[in-house]
Amino acid sequence: MTWEVHALRYAQDDGRRAFQWFLGGSGGDAPMPIAYHAFILRGPDGIVVMDTAADAARCARYGKAGFRALEEALAVLGTAPRDVRIVLQTHLHWDHAGQPGLFPAATFHLQAREMAHVTGPAMRHAVLRAGYETEDIAAATALLHAGRLVLHKGEVRLAEGLTLHHVGGHTDGLQVVRVRTRRGWMCLATDAVAHRVNLDRRIPFPAVFHVGDALDAFDTVLALADDPALVIPGHDPWVTEAHPASAPGTAGWLARLD
Repeated sequence: MTWEVHALRYAQDDGRRAFQWFLGGSGGDAPMPIAYHAFILRGPDGIVVMDTAADAARCARYGKAGFRALEEALAVLGTAPRDVRIVLQTHLHWDHAGQPGLFPAATFHLQAREMAHVTGPAMRHAVLRAGYETEDIAAATALLHAGRLVLHKGEVRLAEGLTLHHVGGHTDGLQVVRVRTRRGWMCLATDAVAHRVNLDRRIPFPAVFHVGDALDAFDTVLALADDPALVIPGHDPWVTEAHPASAPGTAGWLARLD
């Protein structure tokens, strides 16, 4: 069994500079835009969404341009949020977990360490809680109490050709996704590899909880993919620019990766 993999670029920030991508501030002052993605996987049993992105109001508040709605991407692929039964939540930062309410029929999958992280003592430090919004943490808690959030411990097989893998680093509970495609095993590396150059240079993105885990995650994502080109970064504009459009009219914002 193989899966289709589609990447939605739902927003972007063209004002980002190279030094802002690397722990320690190396890289210089050249422009290096950042893209914000969610991923849609399609298999024989239906649609799986990886991360719920953020809505237009939140993107505007954070100064992110080029907004595209996740609902629009799903419609292009012939489905709607109400039809989605599985959501893979890589972590709970605002740009990844901002719209759980879009999916009223879905079960969400998160690492237990992420829930412990966002409700634990690390959050007393402003630098560690900077990427989180309390409403997203409250929404995850509500899903848990409603029986719609499954908390995993490490590697888990969700379906044939689809597994989750805890890596940590960027956040304590960060997980990546391994998916079998017609191109081979692909790793959707989310913020374990923010930009391809983070992996190439082996320097983590500066928003990091545990530097050692972030460095080890580079080895993990490479081992999970059949080829380095099948490691898909979380925030690199390359994701939609280097892959074909998923449908006519979606060039640059909705791309098919497999």
